[in-house]
Parts: sequence; structure tokens; C-alpha cells
Amino acid sequence: MQWIAREGLPDERIERIVVDPQGRVRCETSKGSVVLTGERWTAVPDAPPLGARPPVPDSLPGVLPWWPPTCSARSPAGTLWVGTARGLCRWDGRRWAVYHSRRWLPNDHVTDVASAPDGSAWVATRGGVSHIFTRPMTLAQKAEFYEREIRQHHNWRGLIKEIDLPAPGRIEGYRQPSSDNDGLWTSLYVAAESFRYAVTRSPDAKANATESVNALLFLEEVTYLPGFVARSYLPRGEGFKHGDGIWYASKDPNWDFKGDTSSDEMDGHFFAYPIYYDLVDDEPVRRRIVAAVRRIMDSIITGGYYLRGPEGKPTRWGVWAPEKLNHDLWWWPERGLNSLEILAYLKVAEHLTGDAKYHRAARELIEKHGYARNAIYQKITLAPEINHSDDEMAFMCYYVLLKYEKDPELRRIYLKSLDRSWKIERPECSPFFNFVYGSATTGDFDLAESVAWLQDVPLDTIRWGVDNSGRRDVTLAPYLSRFGRPQSTTVLPPSERPVMRWNGNPYDLSPGGNGRSKLDGTFWLLPYWMGRYHGFIVE
Repeated sequence: MQWIAREGLPDERIERIVVDPQGRVRCETSKGSVVLTGERWTAVPDAPPLGARPPVPDSLPGVLPWWPPTCSARSPAGTLWVGTARGLCRWDGRRWAVYHSRRWLPNDHVTDVASAPDGSAWVATRGGVSHIFTRPMTLAQKAEFYEREIRQHHNWRGLIKEIDLPAPGRIEGYRQPSSDNDGLWTSLYVAAESFRYAVTRSPDAKANATESVNALLFLEEVTYLPGFVARSYLPRGEGFKHGDGIWYASKDPNWDFKGDTSSDEMDGHFFAYPIYYDLVDDEPVRRRIVAAVRRIMDSIITGGYYLRGPEGKPTRWGVWAPEKLNHDLWWWPERGLNSLEILAYLKVAEHLTGDAKYHRAARELIEKHGYARNAIYQKITLAPEINHSDDEMAFMCYYVLLKYEKDPELRRIYLKSLDRSWKIERPECSPFFNFVYGSATTGDFDLAESVAWLQDVPLDTIRWGVDNSGRRDVTLAPYLSRFGRPQSTTVLPPSERPVMRWNGNPYDLSPGGNGRSKLDGTFWLLPYWMGRYHGFIVE
């Protein structure tokens, strides 16, 4: 997709658009006609009017997502383009695809559409002109694009961040604010780059993974509380502290850190550390990882299976204690996931340190408190309260737990849990969930659907508002999301819904977004390089 420059347009409300056999584009506005010359519009003073738009066909295949149609065009190959007041629709012979929001169009109200000889579409809207076209690209080339974007815009001293934009869609002048989950998003990037290094032996991948794993390690070191990991950190007196949370002054006068760390962060750290340790040959960093994991795990165990912050009190979500998970009604929904989490942490600690005390601690939780059985039902929330962050957290834990657990009976239990969770997630066609499942099992893990997802994700990772509510081809779920918004019963393709990580709700039809923030591409890179590492994807 390419928005066409407005320079030279006498009026952005385009009434007619045509493309001649040579590919020349002409628009007609209320203030005169223009043709596209290079990247600007040139007036055609005495051009005859283009006349009325061709009529929309009397019958349309399938169910047109928006109604009524405003215009239509058909390509020589038979592709049907139909404009509406809510976006552009394309029929490829099997289904309707939708192009709407400022990801694709300067305005959703389509006034005219023309098919070019090369099969692309020129779209006139009430806000300007857009050119919808395809460009051949391998998945490896797409990965290179996201890698560049992350290095240029989303990396801050090794931490990987979503960025705030000064105006919708404008990258220049962006800010890199701190967030509650700087550690989590950086962990996923460490894993992605470690997989990339294992596949390609690229020095660049190793450097990226090492820089970001050092940032993760500093999240524990900056607190000066052995084993307590900060959410984020900033130079004292500098940076932009975004959102709520509790900030503390580090003993190092150069830094402040964010506390009240959650289990999300710990899941990320215990996912990234062993992957880097196993795949990246940097012995000094590997020794630091082992020491950090030992401090973190010892702190949690001696703290009664709580993550305790600077005041010595448990953080809000850092809770894995049996008296809470098994005997406190308020923690019943967290029982399965948090049991899975702590068993994964202990298995990682045992793998990295070789210390049998972590094995003994896990056996006590399993045999005395039933944590392995708890983990079978890690997803037990009622449908209207489903938190998709939990899904992302669970699959990180499944990956490392099943990678290192050798006991056949425990593996049988954990695989039962994974199989149950994956069947719930399967309709989302997530390559990350699918590849975690495929790495631990021998069954079908929907490889074709995973690759199709990787192909369909747009290169644009700006959080545009994409509203799919009211579509005629979408069936509404009988309940609202946990945020009170309408949901669909099936997941739309990534190109038709807002950009989101694996903690987002893909069934949400109108999650908002205003083009003022931009997501890093790790959500795409992680499953891609994981798929390459496990041999699921071959370039």
C-alpha cells in the first residue's frame, strides 16, 4: 500500500479516478482534474469530464462486508474491487478481503476505485488517494524489514520498546517511554535473536541478543535487591515515565527503577535466559545469567514463593504460594497458570545451575500441593473475563518446561495441559502458540495456517484504529470482551484488524487506536525465527 502525496491536489475529496492502459492515473475533483506525474499531481486545465462512475454489478458474490457499495472495478484477472463508506473490499474468487483504517486508506469513505493493468487498485476517498498493490517478498526479507525497524526506532540501551508518536502516523520526533512490561518485550526479542543466531550464525544477531540480555540482567542488578527484578529503569532525572506504577531510587545515583513487578515479567526472563544460554556462545554472559537465575529463584523460595519488592512485601501479581493458589478463593482463577509458571522457573533454574535444590523444591510443590495437577487446567477463566496476556505467559512457560523436563509422568501431565490450552487457542492461528505446541509434540500444529499468518501481517506496525463492528460477514459472540467491547466468533486475518502482540484479543472488533503509537515487530520475529530454528520453516 502507498498513500499518494497530496501535493498538487486541488481538493482531497476525489470524485472520480481512472487508470488508462498505460497505467497513467487521472483524478477528477470538484476543483478540476489532475494527473499523477511522478510523486505529485499536475493540473489538466481543459480536460473533458470523466463522466459517471460505472454501475456496481447487480449481484455480488458472498456477503459484502459493508453495505451499500459506492463503486466497483474489475481487474483483467477477474479480481473485483468494491468501495463502501467503511472501506475497500476485494473479492479474489474465494472470500472478501477488507482494506480500511489509515493503515490502508487516507479516509474510509471510498468514492471511486480503478483497476490498473498490473492488477493493483487506485482508490479515491474523501481524504485523498491510495494505491493498493502487492510486492513479492520472502519471509526472510520481511524479517529483515522488522529487524531494521527495531534497531532504528525501538531499541533503547538494549530494552525493546513500543514508541509514542507526535502525530498520527508520524515517526519523526517519537518518544521511547518506559512501560510496565519493558522486561517482557525485551525478553521476547532476546529469544528471537537467539533463535536467529542459532539458525544463521549472524554476528549481528548475536550482538543484538547480547545487548538486550544484558539489559534484562541489569533490571535485576539496578534494584540492589538480590533476586528482585525491576519492570523498567531510567537515568535519574531523564526519560519519560509513562503510565502508573511505583518508582524507586536505586542505590546507584545514576538510576531509578520501576517496581511492583508482575509474573508477566518473570515469565519473560525465565523464557529468554535459557534460550540465550543454550544457543549463544558468550561464556561471560552465560555466567551472569546463571548467577542472576540463582538469586531470583532463591529470593522467591525464601520469600515463601512470593516476589518481594523493596518494602519486603509481595508485589501484586508475583504470587506462587500454595496458601494463595490452593486455599484463597480470590486466587482460584490464577491457580493453574501460576502453578505452571513456578514449575517452569524451577526447571529452568535446575537446568542452568545444576543445583538439585530446585528439583527438590519442584517435587515438594508437585507432591505436597498438587501443582502439576493444577497446571492441567491453566486456563479456567469464564469466557467474558478471558485475559489474553495469560495465554502468552502460559506458552512461554510451556516451551521451557517441556524442553527440560525429562520425567515421563510429569511430561505426560504437562503435555495434557499444553494440548488442552492449544486446542482453545487453535482458532487464532497464532504461529507462536502453534510452534510452541509443535516443538513439544508430534501431532499436527497447523503449519500452513501459521505461515499464512506470517505472510498476511502488514509491515505497518502503527496502532491505527481499526473498527470491524457492524460487518455483515462477521458473527458476533454472545458476550462482550473483558473490556466491554463486541467480539467476533472467529478471528479475522491480521491485515484486517489492529496490530497486536500475543497478549492482545484477536476477537475484539473495535479495540481502539489513534495512530499515535508504534509497536515493535518482535511479535512477528519470534515465531518466524522459532519456526526456522525448529525446522518448521525453510527459506
